[in-house]
Amino acid sequence: ERLASVDLGGTGGDVEQLEVDSPAPAPSHEKRMSLGTVESFDRKQKLQVEIESGILKFNTVSVKKGLAYLAEMGHIEKTPKGVALFLRHHQERLDKTLVGEYLAREKDYEDGFCLKVLHEYVDSMEFEGMKFDEALRYFLEGFRLPGEAQKIDRLMEKFAERYYITNSGVFASADMAFILAFSTIMLQTSLHNPALAEHKRMTEPEFVKQNKGISSDGELPDDMLIEIYHRIKRTPITLKSDEQAARRQKKGERTGFIIFPVS
Repeated sequence: ERLASVDLGGTGGDVEQLEVDSPAPAPSHEKRMSLGTVESFDRKQKLQVEIESGILKFNTVSVKKGLAYLAEMGHIEKTPKGVALFLRHHQERLDKTLVGEYLAREKDYEDGFCLKVLHEYVDSMEFEGMKFDEALRYFLEGFRLPGEAQKIDRLMEKFAERYYITNSGVFASADMAFILAFSTIMLQTSLHNPALAEHKRMTEPEFVKQNKGISSDGELPDDMLIEIYHRIKRTPITLKSDEQAARRQKKGERTGFIIFPVS
């Protein structure tokens, strides 16, 4: 406060002093910076809580409700590209079985929305210069394969198409890449399924023979097939969630683990 002298009579006589409120001092630069930091932290915390809530709904309630919540809160665009980006960006925190099921949904499911998500998902991946089985490993990092052959077909068909386009000259057709993708998954199961007896596991000559005459477009080189065989034998295609999924399977819970019959 400050004291102001005011001549109330206008005669120049006695002067009465009145108390007048002074304007509050403006916040210092440091205080404004501190307030801004707190607000920014609060916004980020709120954002994180909302995203965590969406992921929790995705994993425990339903994929559809989780995505709807995140779209409603403005954290994703409910477009095929927006959903695909979300699935890839948060792949380590999402239930990989649910992601695989969602990406492999029927072509007419939700008017083809999931199929469009699959295409956006795979088209955002760069396979150029990668060996075929290495690209397949990379492709399978974000989800688990469903148990239905038709759903696996859709996933592998899109993967093969993308690999064929980005690696010109490796395959004579996308169909050859598609068949080899299936064959590689079968090899993975044959070599690393603990329930399979050793004498029934696929050998190198058997794998090479299995992939002969698979397409009218030509033959796959033996050295390519042999390299794939030994890389898969040395390092199985696994996901970080495999151990957890195996525990669930022992308890009789639903999983997306696929076992291919091997003769």
